[in-house]
Amino acid sequence: MKVLFVCTGNSCRSPMAELYFDHYCKQLGKNNIDSGSAGIYACDGSPISIPAEAVMRQLGIDGGKFRSRRFTAQLAAEFDLIIAMTRGHLEAIKAIAPSAGDKCRLLLDSQDVPDPFGGSVKDYLQVFNTMKLSLEKLGESINV
Repeated sequence: MKVLFVCTGNSCRSPMAELYFDHYCKQLGKNNIDSGSAGIYACDGSPISIPAEAVMRQLGIDGGKFRSRRFTAQLAAEFDLIIAMTRGHLEAIKAIAPSAGDKCRLLLDSQDVPDPFGGSVKDYLQVFNTMKLSLEKLGESINV
């Protein structure tokens, strides 16, 4: 099973989601779930933002090797499930990769994940905490 998390620049929300989701699934013993991330407007090859990396480090997760990538229809085809951070991302995903429509959804059912870009580590931690439970529920719900 392959899960792709998508945000705007692939430097904050989706990398934190990818890294934590991967870490959590491994804790559950679900080693056959792979995660990735991408951004609608990402530049390929950029590192995770410094505050996002700091949040991951607080959790014992190494984000130093992370590199961003742009969301494409070709990338979408490689994944079984695509998780968007906002309604706008969901619409963009469907516009870029119309065939992916049936396999994409929002991370938070009733709200968008706020963008911490430009904020402090505390801001990034707050955003991560809004995603954490949904990421855990997602990992627990996947039976492969």
